Amino acid sequence: MNVLAVQSGIHSSLSASSRAALDTYQFLRLLIIELTSQNPLDPVKDRDFLAQMAQLNTAQGVERMGQILTTFQASSLIGREVEAVLPSGVRVSGKVQAVEISGGRVYLRVDNQQVPFEAIQTIR
Repeated sequence: MNVLAVQSGIHSSLSASSRAALDTYQFLRLLIIELTSQNPLDPVKDRDFLAQMAQLNTAQGVERMGQILTTFQASSLIGREVEAVLPSGVRVSGKVQAVEISGGRVYLRVDNQQVPFEAIQTIR
């Protein structure tokens, strides 16, 4: 079974996750700049600050949910035959033995090699 549609969805979710992380970082930087350069006679209202913090929490929650969904997708491949191309260009094929999370990324253990989840090209 070819998984190009699934794989493109994975890349979309990874890109969205990266964008969420970038947006979170940018949001915090903007918030710090806003707080340090605000007019002392007209400071940021408590409501505005709480709304901004709620938006930040929502963005972080969406990011975590995306990682959880990716982990569930990866765990459904345990015991299945897959083919992947590693970032180095090496082709790996074999049975998925385990799912590992390292540095916030999801990896599959295939033939005792750590394969990034997004490198999977075919599932049998």
